[in-house]
Amino acid sequence: MFVDPHTHHFVSNYSTLELIRDEGFKRVFILAYIPVKPLHLSTLVDLFRWLVEVEPLRFKDLGIELRVGLGIHPRNIPPNLEGFKDLEDWLVRADFIGEVGLELGSDDEVKVFSEMLRLAKEFDKVVIIHTPRRNKELITKKVIKYVVLSGISLDRVVIDHISREVVKEVIDLGTYVGLTVQPGKLSSDDVVNLVRDYPELIDRGLVNSDCGRDPSDPLAVKKTYTVLLNSGLGLSDARKLVSDNALKLIK
Repeated sequence: MFVDPHTHHFVSNYSTLELIRDEGFKRVFILAYIPVKPLHLSTLVDLFRWLVEVEPLRFKDLGIELRVGLGIHPRNIPPNLEGFKDLEDWLVRADFIGEVGLELGSDDEVKVFSEMLRLAKEFDKVVIIHTPRRNKELITKKVIKYVVLSGISLDRVVIDHISREVVKEVIDLGTYVGLTVQPGKLSSDDVVNLVRDYPELIDRGLVNSDCGRDPSDPLAVKKTYTVLLNSGLGLSDARKLVSDNALKLIK
């Protein structure tokens, strides 16, 4: 019944994956990210190979449908960008492009982000875009600028980790909106209030946990579903936010 459309569960242990399966999660998206800046481009090649060739087997054994996203996270840009084209053979094999975006908005970040958007458009893939905790408004405006400049179809874009300060601008843009329930981001009650204030989110919001190595709750999507229902939101609308919108976006 539940889909978590933004996780890093490739670093989660087997017991965590058993837990989400038993709690009704039928599909999970994992996005490429490591918590260190790579010294070499080959680090990303091995990461992509791991996510495409190894992790799907682990999830299949557990009976969970896995969708894999590949991309260069702004905190994972190697110092030497030569050979960047070597990653394209892996990106085309991904179910979607992600996690990509901007953290500080530096020239290198913009260069890589623009290339990720170009490839998402060329390969006709959905792209899931990171926005940072700090300078959220400024960096989100830059993200929007480069999304528009890329010419990518807006219904193929998720701008993620959205806060109240930037939600209206992202809604007005016309992309999907990632609602991350995680310490330091949104709470389940925050999601309820945002949906109440911006009912457009019912058809375009994606509740996710961003679960991985950092503090997070693998059951955040399910718990938010319960809070949404208790707030008075209808069953079909609540399901859009925790399942149906993600299933529509990536089959």
